[in-house]
Formats: sequence, C-alpha cells, structure tokens
Amino acid sequence: MSAAPRFFIGVVVLCGTTVLTYSVWHGRSENPLKFISYLVIALAASRLKVNLPGITGTMSVNFLFLLLGVLELSLSEAMALGCAAVVVQCIGPDRPVPLHVAFNVCSTALAIAVTFSVYRFSLLHRAVHNPSTLLFLAASVYFVANTLPVAAVISLTEHKSLRKIWADCYFWSFPYYLVGAGVAGMMSWLHGFTDWQTSLLTLPVGET
Repeated sequence: MSAAPRFFIGVVVLCGTTVLTYSVWHGRSENPLKFISYLVIALAASRLKVNLPGITGTMSVNFLFLLLGVLELSLSEAMALGCAAVVVQCIGPDRPVPLHVAFNVCSTALAIAVTFSVYRFSLLHRAVHNPSTLLFLAASVYFVANTLPVAAVISLTEHKSLRKIWADCYFWSFPYYLVGAGVAGMMSWLHGFTDWQTSLLTLPVGET
C-alpha cells in the first residue's frame, strides 16, 4: 500500500477514534434494556448477507439497525451498536487484518456521527417539517458517509477514478438504504402506539 491510501486511512482512524472517545465520555442510556435488546439483534443480523437484485454480491442488513439507533437511541448507544456490529461482521473464516477492522469501525463511527447530527440538528428540524423527509435525508447522508471512504481507499490503492468506483460498486445500493429508512421509520412509528418490544416483531427476515 502506497503512502496516499495509508495517509487517508490514518486520518479516518484518527477522526473516528476521536468521535468514539467523545461518545464514550458523554455516554448515557435512558433505557438500558432497550439498548441491549437492539444490540443483541443487531449483532445477530450483522452476520446475515442478503442477496439484492441489481447488485453483485451480498449486502449486510446492519445498516437498518444503525438507522433505527439514530432514531431511537442516544449517540453513544447508536455508536456502540453500529461499531460492535461492524466488528462482528468483520469476523470470518480468514483472520481479519487489524488495520481493515480499525478502518471499518472508525469510518462507521464517523458515518453514524454525521447521520445523527443531521437527524437531530435542531435548525434542520425547523427547516424540514416532515419527519419522513428528514429520515430519508439522514439515510442519504449515511449512505454517502458509509460508502465514500471505502471507495476512496480503493481509488487511492488501485489508482482509479473515485467517481467511477463509487458509482459502479455502491451507487446502485442507494435505493435499499431508502427502503431501510422506511422500515426503520415504520418501527419508530409503531413504537408510538405500542412498545418497542412489539415494534421489533415487524422486522423483515431476509434470506442469507
């Protein structure tokens, strides 16, 4: 690996570690049982790989729980849920490379922080009066923040166009992020009428 991708990875790891440290330092939980339940389900779901039409390969469903965490949990809880799910997702038959795991965890931490800020930002709430529009905006931000750093590393490593790599490898997964936002929004909406345990029963089950 040349100096350019190493430098980029180092910046992402440094920024992600800073965000993680901040979230842990200011950690809080209003409903620990709810957080633990979401965490257990997210860890189990992070091992699921769903085949989606129009996309080569498979896609993990843990982004659904990350969006749900942004809606329902605090920043520290959403961060813990998302980063733990990424670690479990990296575990496989082959021994994971520590640098890859660190980059994936830190880039996910940055994506969660940006998405959380967009969805919870008070001025944006005043400008966007429709909660559904705000949720889909947050999902769009998470899609870009989650996929662009990986595409950037590939671009720097293989000396190819960032725009082409991002468009060819990741852009066509964008509609599924929006579908995930709709599912997360439906669960949050049901939570307003029932309890959060009942809303978890509405989760779709995909084939691995």
